[in-house]
Amino acid sequence: MCYILSPANVYPDRYWFKYNFNDSPDHLSFKKGTPQRDWAKTPKFHLQGDIDLNHLMHFDWFMSDGPDLVGPRLASVIRQYADKDVQLVDAEVTVNGEPLNGFQVLNILTVINCLDVEESVHVPLLPGIHGSPVHYISVAFQPDGLKGHGLVRSNEDISLIVASSEFVEACRVQNIAGIVFKENL
Repeated sequence: MCYILSPANVYPDRYWFKYNFNDSPDHLSFKKGTPQRDWAKTPKFHLQGDIDLNHLMHFDWFMSDGPDLVGPRLASVIRQYADKDVQLVDAEVTVNGEPLNGFQVLNILTVINCLDVEESVHVPLLPGIHGSPVHYISVAFQPDGLKGHGLVRSNEDISLIVASSEFVEACRVQNIAGIVFKENL
């Protein structure tokens, strides 16, 4: 079975990390499915304000205005269940100027056709424009849609991160916080 990975709705707005766009890799480079060998720059994130570090560190998926950021516990699950699918890139993270260790950016390398396009419901993203990309309202997955992979991006909609049932179960066992897994949009 396949599941859509989504950020949880319980993440507080004040904990959104800011991405240093000027002194970090292009945030879109993490959505292309292309492995990166030598980053010229390290991805950098910061957070300022009244932050309860104990509460913040309860999460394993962290919201940002840049690429997807994960903590050490979720990174460990990814290494165990999706190691060949995801490149984890060390990130520099500071909260009120103090560095935090163990944070990584996801670079999902596996991009596959996993949706059943005929059974999924979609509309043109730009109505009235011929050849417009589609926006999925509801998705159906192909049988064996992940083909043995643990965590992928859907080629049909690159914004969709799709997880295997084994990956989902490992996250539940580890009490991973900050993400939810849905059978549909």
